[in-house]
Amino acid sequence: MNNSVLKGAGYVLVHVPGMVTHHGTTQTTERIVNPDSDYLKQLPEHMRSYEDCVAYPPNQTYIGNLSIEDLGEVPEPWYDKKIEGADRFGPFGEIMPEDEFVLLMQICDAFDLVHLDKSFVQQVRPKLEAHPLITETMLSLIKEGHDEADILDQESHKAALPIYIDGRMVGYVKQAHDLDVNLSAHVIFENLASKASSVVTVLHLLNNSGIDPAAVEYVIDCSEEACGDMNQRGGGNFAKATAEIAGLSGATGSDTRGFCAAPAHAVVEASALVTSGAFKNVVVVGGGSTAKLGMNGKDHIKKGLPLLEDCLGCFAALISENDGASPEINLDILGRHTVGTGSSPQAVIESLVTRPLASAGLTITDVDKYSPEMQNPDITKPAGAGDVPEANYKMIAALGVKLGQIERSDLPQFVKDHGLKGFAPTQGHIPSGVPYLGFARESLMEGRTKNAMIIGKGSLFLGRMTNQFDGISFFLQANTKKDAADVAAAPAVIRDVPVIGVSVPDSELGEEAVRAAVEQANRSGYRATLIEGAHCLEQMDEWIQSGKIDAAVAAHYAFPIGVSTVGRIQTPALGKELFIATTTGTSATDRAEALVRNAIAGIVAAKSCGIENPSVGIANIEGGRQCERMLNALSENGYPIRFAGSARSDGGLLMRGNDLLQATADVMVMDSLTGNLMMKVLSAFTTGGGVETIGYGYGPGIGEGYSKKILIVSRASGTPVIANAIAYASQIVEGNLSGIARSEYEKAHKAGLSGLIEAARQKDRASDGERPAVAAPPKEVCTEEIHGVEVMDLEEAVEVLWAAGVYAESGMGCTGPVVMINEARSEQAHAVLREKGYIS
Repeated sequence: MNNSVLKGAGYVLVHVPGMVTHHGTTQTTERIVNPDSDYLKQLPEHMRSYEDCVAYPPNQTYIGNLSIEDLGEVPEPWYDKKIEGADRFGPFGEIMPEDEFVLLMQICDAFDLVHLDKSFVQQVRPKLEAHPLITETMLSLIKEGHDEADILDQESHKAALPIYIDGRMVGYVKQAHDLDVNLSAHVIFENLASKASSVVTVLHLLNNSGIDPAAVEYVIDCSEEACGDMNQRGGGNFAKATAEIAGLSGATGSDTRGFCAAPAHAVVEASALVTSGAFKNVVVVGGGSTAKLGMNGKDHIKKGLPLLEDCLGCFAALISENDGASPEINLDILGRHTVGTGSSPQAVIESLVTRPLASAGLTITDVDKYSPEMQNPDITKPAGAGDVPEANYKMIAALGVKLGQIERSDLPQFVKDHGLKGFAPTQGHIPSGVPYLGFARESLMEGRTKNAMIIGKGSLFLGRMTNQFDGISFFLQANTKKDAADVAAAPAVIRDVPVIGVSVPDSELGEEAVRAAVEQANRSGYRATLIEGAHCLEQMDEWIQSGKIDAAVAAHYAFPIGVSTVGRIQTPALGKELFIATTTGTSATDRAEALVRNAIAGIVAAKSCGIENPSVGIANIEGGRQCERMLNALSENGYPIRFAGSARSDGGLLMRGNDLLQATADVMVMDSLTGNLMMKVLSAFTTGGGVETIGYGYGPGIGEGYSKKILIVSRASGTPVIANAIAYASQIVEGNLSGIARSEYEKAHKAGLSGLIEAARQKDRASDGERPAVAAPPKEVCTEEIHGVEVMDLEEAVEVLWAAGVYAESGMGCTGPVVMINEARSEQAHAVLREKGYIS
């Protein structure tokens, strides 16, 4: 695949204290509910000056003047620290003052809805004229303004929304329709603020990337606002509205929405558009949200802090054709939270991090840097949400411990080595993964890192359409296209059959046996190529990644946890073929779960080799009965399994030795150690155990989300087995093993696989003498999140609430792990968790 690249990024903050007071949802709601509250009275004295906002260390990091590493060296908290000589402009963008931004809103107003005081316009226009990126075309859109008497005539503008700067009313935003609430002054104000902030951010992106504005062909807006009218509330289109003002005359575009996860979704969409060849240059942009200004203001003021959420946050990224230099977006490593994933922290991190990495043969330590929600801890800690990025890194590390990829003692070091300090404003979608794109591009191009994973997550329950969680992740890597011209000029390779690489170093039978197997396979109509040398396995991986080969036959290959191989053998009694699931690798660390996943892997392998409805039997081994119960439950819930019956007189699903020799079932389920032993016995029994001459080897690695096609043979595998393994590899490529695997796992999850596994784990915990299981009270709709519970304590906290009669669920919020409850239970739930020490 010719990957798209991250060609540039832009980041802008807009300091808007007036909008905090009059347009942030926390403040506007308080003004309705409790207009004489102490909070509203104290608000002005906690507002920062523009100069203090510019000098604030995380803000300097956001626009690129202060590296993330240098920010980490500044002692926390940061609200009382200032960067000496701080500049408004940085390598990524700027921190714009409110007066200039208000005039920019008027520039972006196409329907004469923004009315400004004439004297205000005259005062601020010279500032925009001096701005290095504001064009003459934009300046020509500035209107003269209105007399002060008109601006202050409240009676004539009852439905309008005032604009205040430094306590002075300098204008207002009119409603666009007398009856349509979707065109009210409130909605128009929010949308114009989002549009204007997007415009200035795109201008910085264009400047940073050096691209001709006319070369941008498509724009995707991923902010959190919606524009439309009473007939289509979210009709759009912010993208084209922004492109028009920013001078992208050759661009079309559309809007993508997904709460906090939208920017990551949008980057993936942009990359797909470029990779497919539909467009060469796509801009992704997210404007600021006035509603979220001062969102945690009450907590900040209660603790005597300045009100830190006084900025609109905005970002933009340019995704382009591969230029041979910029970091690539590798869509082969793509995490996605599906409908069937579930909302537990483990399920979320598996779907977004470990599963896509495993599909590429990677572990969590192979990623140099992770960028999840990058909220500034100065903002989130006083509000009780803790250090959000750190909580995410702990979750990734905890799953790594569970999968055996790191030791528990290595967890703090993992967070330090692979994590980043949070620095982004809490503008919902803005902190979600993408704030690191600018720094990641620099680091990858300078060779300081080789890759990064960007993780976007979001809570969909806020829209009251679903309780589903959401998330998507993508993989950035250093450019692999060393010579773009040569690659572009290379002739296309037309394949009539799959190309299989063969890498069997240290064969006990010598290189000649391996070479003879390749020649034998090629004479039989397959296409195999021998990969030799001291680094043959590394070269094999590179060839698979680049698409030079479709699959590989190898020895000594280490699969990640979650992946195991399905062997294929001719049985001695009747000569029937048997798929042994599995023979190497580890499908899961829990035995019962591993056996169930082995069964699915066996079905996948058999179907990819042309057996439409393979029969399944379970070896009579430890865990067999539990596996049988779980497979029966899956079958009853709609996952189609054709169970075999033992050839013995008493029948049954559990298979004996006779069944193994006769291949009573197409797929025989067992643990990898037993399967490995059976493969060795059955493939080498005719030679006295010295050479494996029967069967197809130990088979392909199969696991949920794993896409590499690597089949295992052993050092004792003879020429016939290696040649058969090449045939097996060719068959699974042509039989679409990856597609079948996706389909089978989706069907299994739809039938309740995750729930069955979790129930089995809980039963194991109870039988091991761990804390007794607590029954959940009657289910309630969860409409509120409780933050601040450590990820390792999350399930315990839920059970503590259950024991207190409060229905709760664990989940992933925009800021990390959360306990979800019904808002009517909020006071009781907080009290219980505080009493038990889960939250402060």
